[in-house]
Amino acid sequence: MNQILSVDPEKGRKKKGNKASTHSVLVVFAIILMIFGIGLTSTGAYSYYKNLSNNLDNNIVVKSNTKPIITTERENSSTINITITHDKGISEITYTINDEQPIQISGENKTEIKKEVELPVGDVSLNITAKDINGISSSYQGTFKVDQKPVIKLEQVEGKIQATTESKINIDYVKYYWDENEAEAKQFTINDVKNVTLIDVLEGTHTLNIVAVDIEGNETKKTQKIIGDNKPEVKITTDGKAFIINAKDDENLSKIEITLNNNEMIAREINEKEYSTTVDLENGENRLTVTVYNKNGLSEVSRVKFTKE
Repeated sequence: MNQILSVDPEKGRKKKGNKASTHSVLVVFAIILMIFGIGLTSTGAYSYYKNLSNNLDNNIVVKSNTKPIITTERENSSTINITITHDKGISEITYTINDEQPIQISGENKTEIKKEVELPVGDVSLNITAKDINGISSSYQGTFKVDQKPVIKLEQVEGKIQATTESKINIDYVKYYWDENEAEAKQFTINDVKNVTLIDVLEGTHTLNIVAVDIEGNETKKTQKIIGDNKPEVKITTDGKAFIINAKDDENLSKIEITLNNNEMIAREINEKEYSTTVDLENGENRLTVTVYNKNGLSEVSRVKFTKE
């Protein structure tokens, strides 16, 4: 008897469908794993970037918080050279000698400022504050012992240098010379506690060296760069309501700085021979400091005090 094998077509199709279903599951699972891996990689990369960015920001903050550096150097018995350096512009410098009124200087946003300061005889306390363009400041405090030696003060007046030398004991002699020409020095016998010498200014920029020696052999030397030009003029008056400021120069003024009491200093650029302005008085005591500069960098300072009732 012939046997006929019977095959159920549905069963065949079912087995085939199972294989396709399993394959689809594997494909979907693989895709999920890939997406998960990409997500982990992206998260890690973002975290790395964020940490790197934060570190850069921190470095920037640290760098922006650097402070001006203040150093001093003793030039002679009665003179201190102040130097302020910074990686950013310096806006202003204020220094106080003992209990005297603070003196404020504009930094003109420069990265290095030098200032020569005369110290009185005796024990001296010097306080210095420097502020940069971001308002970050640093301070310096120092004490100095100034021995009894001749004191030399130089002023530029009407095309000449007025050298005033003072001492507690008699000055033996004073001599001066320009630049490195010490062999051509001019010397004067004094034999007094005070002497005023007028020195003709050379045209252009030169270095004046002046030496004073007292009768006990104590010596003071002062060296200063001199520009062959007259200093600007500034006069301050008041009408009882305001200070009236008038400044002028024989060539051109370049800038004026005005400070009333402890208020913030006002600086204005100028490009003319004459300049006038007013500053309103405050009730009570008013202390005004005005500094004017000409185009060659020479300056003149005027300080006045007035009490408004």
